[in-house]
Amino acid sequence: MKKILLSLAFTLTCSIFSFAQSSIKGAETFSVNLPVNYQRTIGANDLASAQWESAIDESFGYIMFENVDELKLAEVDTDLDQFADLALGDFNELNQYKLINSKKFKTKSGKETAQREFSYYDEENDIHFHFLINIFKTKDFVYKMINFGTNETFK
Repeated sequence: MKKILLSLAFTLTCSIFSFAQSSIKGAETFSVNLPVNYQRTIGANDLASAQWESAIDESFGYIMFENVDELKLAEVDTDLDQFADLALGDFNELNQYKLINSKKFKTKSGKETAQREFSYYDEENDIHFHFLINIFKTKDFVYKMINFGTNETFK
């Protein structure tokens, strides 16, 4: 009887380990401190995990993030500058797109951030838009924070 129970336990253990799934890491907890007169909102981007808007002028922002392991599976380079340039690819086909500034810096905590600033002119609505994209990375995720509004807002 002991041999049967031991065999059953061994077989069960082997089958559990042989059918084990890979673990997939979910989102990290993060917080965003919004400036005065900004509030959380929805509608700026359907894929964003957090979005905000100004109660005074027409400026908006949102955060999107990607899992580093999934980016590697898709063979996407997670270097901050490369990822920032990839983020610009979403916008550089816009009419009268103009890259204003491109820089990389370290935060007070020592984390690197890549930043791209650009503008474009929307002929249909006769509006100049201004964008500021910040890319930063943790061990498991790459974050893309985008703030945008009219050129007058960003002066």
